[in-house]
Amino acid sequence: MLSQLPRSRWDERAAAHLLSRAGFGGTPEEISNVHAKGLERAVHDLVESGPAAYEVAPPEWAHPRDLRELRQEARMAKERGDNSKVREVRKMEGDELLDLRRWWLGWMGATPAPLVEKLTLFWHGHFATSAEKVKDGYWMWRQNDTLRRHALGNFVSLTKAMSRDPAMMIYLDLPQSRPEHPNENWARELMELFTVGIGNYTEQDVRESARAFTGYRLDLATQQSYFAPRQHDAGPKTFLGRRGNFNGDDIIDILASQPACAQFIGRKLCRYFVADEPEAALVNSVAASLRAHQFEMKPVLRELFSSNEFYADSVVRAQIKSPVQFTVETCKLLSCDLPAAPIAQNAMRQMGQVLFAPPNVKGWDGGKSWISTSTLLFRNNFANYLINGDAMLPPANRAKPGDPGLRTGARAAIAQQFPRAPIDVNKIAPPELRADPEKLVTQLSQRVFQTGAAPEDLAAFTSFLEQRNGDTNDVTVRGLLHLMMSTPDYQLT
Repeated sequence: MLSQLPRSRWDERAAAHLLSRAGFGGTPEEISNVHAKGLERAVHDLVESGPAAYEVAPPEWAHPRDLRELRQEARMAKERGDNSKVREVRKMEGDELLDLRRWWLGWMGATPAPLVEKLTLFWHGHFATSAEKVKDGYWMWRQNDTLRRHALGNFVSLTKAMSRDPAMMIYLDLPQSRPEHPNENWARELMELFTVGIGNYTEQDVRESARAFTGYRLDLATQQSYFAPRQHDAGPKTFLGRRGNFNGDDIIDILASQPACAQFIGRKLCRYFVADEPEAALVNSVAASLRAHQFEMKPVLRELFSSNEFYADSVVRAQIKSPVQFTVETCKLLSCDLPAAPIAQNAMRQMGQVLFAPPNVKGWDGGKSWISTSTLLFRNNFANYLINGDAMLPPANRAKPGDPGLRTGARAAIAQQFPRAPIDVNKIAPPELRADPEKLVTQLSQRVFQTGAAPEDLAAFTSFLEQRNGDTNDVTVRGLLHLMMSTPDYQLT
């Protein structure tokens, strides 16, 4: 069982850790407020989100349309030798996905319920679905909405909802499954990646499960999913040692009853919120909690976020930030807006995490895979761009070929279409703070690193100011911020 964090260990460092792992970091003011609440109230407020956390206004274009008619028009035009309609549809798809990414990143930074969005991101990586195959922004938004509404709910209910989710159905070919030829893609990934993991089922179980999920269909005119009884194999099936006329929901219930399911989901939760290689005892405790609470996420996460294990010294600031975490948290700490949608999308691609386009059905590997020589250099350049805006970009015709940062010609040209001013440093470093260089370093370090910087880094920051003879003008402060965000420690949460 998880052990409760002693009250004596609930300090601002612990509060900052909670905000970072269960959300997207916090400003000094937010950390102070969470600390003042006490552990129990702080965790309660994160887990018990109000209705506003789930009733998120969609992008204006996110509504059903008759895809059958749209695609038929494009096909008929192409047959006449006119490809303009095809190009129009593809542009619409690209524009909507670009806007959808902007919309979600923006909401992550603005939400009053950061844990809901952090879990929505978790489930997006768990039930990985790519727009590259789905090719429809509305369906991707709808899946995002489903993940959010179930994020802190019941995992079994979420899995059943995902079996009926149009984007997931398309991604894993469920509408093509027929009694005479059951498609095994969804059935296989349901077990291998979504519930029990490899080694806990047989190929026969995959085949029998596929039969149970026949009859799931999509209406392209309404963009809704539905069940077609005549296309369902209602015969008896033998699955994981049980016999019955199982349907898809029955299969999911049986999978959830397997001890391997709680272990599998428990380990993924521990990897996401605690450590890349969680100890077996921690995974076992979270798995036991999942079983005890019948896969209800709120009580499980309340126990985890209140535990001594979650705040262990080996856990705090020991996890590499995902590109999403890096981007949203950096803008929060700098008190600045996200970059324009095309620049944000390019940045996420360079760092290795494009929303609504995971690399495969396994989702993102996370952990150490987030950092390489090129992605680390890009993170440093991107932080510079967020701080200094267009001031750090050369003209496109003077870009250096092969530079992995924002300075290549095409990216510089895009940036020049969407001008960005340097941040207003007075928001985070007012004149009275800048009058005391030592205090400036201390407070900015506390803000940037959430729990303060290492002594050797503090010395480097102080030396940076000394080399400028204590001149703490806007350019110097921005340079100091970039120096802080270029350190290895800033890559950690």
